[in-house]
Amino acid sequence: MLGSNKRFSKMAPSYNNHLYLPNIFLPIALASSNQYNLFEIALEEMPMFSVEQLSSFNDLDYLIYNFIIENPAKIPYMTIRELAAETHVSTASITRFAKKVGCGGFTEFKLLFKKEQTQTETEIIDDISVAEAFFARAKETNFQKKLDETAQVLADARMIICVGTGNSGVMAIYAARYFSSLGKFAVNVDNPMFAIDIPTSSDTVFIFFSVSGEMFLKTLPLIKASEAKIISITNSRNNPLAKISDCNLAYYVQQEKKTIESYEYLIDTTTQIPVIYMIEVLAKKVRQLMQ
Repeated sequence: MLGSNKRFSKMAPSYNNHLYLPNIFLPIALASSNQYNLFEIALEEMPMFSVEQLSSFNDLDYLIYNFIIENPAKIPYMTIRELAAETHVSTASITRFAKKVGCGGFTEFKLLFKKEQTQTETEIIDDISVAEAFFARAKETNFQKKLDETAQVLADARMIICVGTGNSGVMAIYAARYFSSLGKFAVNVDNPMFAIDIPTSSDTVFIFFSVSGEMFLKTLPLIKASEAKIISITNSRNNPLAKISDCNLAYYVQQEKKTIESYEYLIDTTTQIPVIYMIEVLAKKVRQLMQ
């Protein structure tokens, strides 16, 4: 790996008023003709280039960098002269670029770039395999029956409250919006302790989203006492949340956590594809039951 990624808030150079950073997914405000104000911008992972390296690039470096990220399949097979011709810079500029990102020269850069590509492709294939395995299980009769039973509980509810934190919190937001868009009243709560302050009754249903199933343990007894029903969507059934729920949907995928530099804790990167599938299927089934 040639560099480490970090979240950052700093000024970064541009070329012809275009900021050449990979996959920025938040709005960027133009601060001047030569630089953008990057305030708490999150970058998608691109291991080959660190934030420090990007910030040190000059205009010629960004010409080379931009060509590389737009043509990743070509780079391992190009000569230094071919890349120089494509980017309209000198071979010396390309050598300096390679050294800025920690390589001895362009040849070493190509080898490491190819290695990074191969690792990324393997990770993508692994993610596809995980999703395919889940969908194969989802076709089974027992799983579909469980979805039908859960959908009936939701259809009978007066109000659905979706609860989650972190990535699961994003799923809770999505679920609330998806159910609402199909005509079922649903809200999301991003702080589990707020959930106990919502007036509930036997026709209220909580959907708890948690990969580990070890969250919300202080909140659950209070919700149970209110006679509201609890549905949980977890990675397995062998956890406290699943066991206390009236209905549990488990998706059984490999749990993934990554250590991100500049953070002192692990980031849960477990795929949420199965959860999205279950949200959409349940909402559509509820819609059919309500008609």
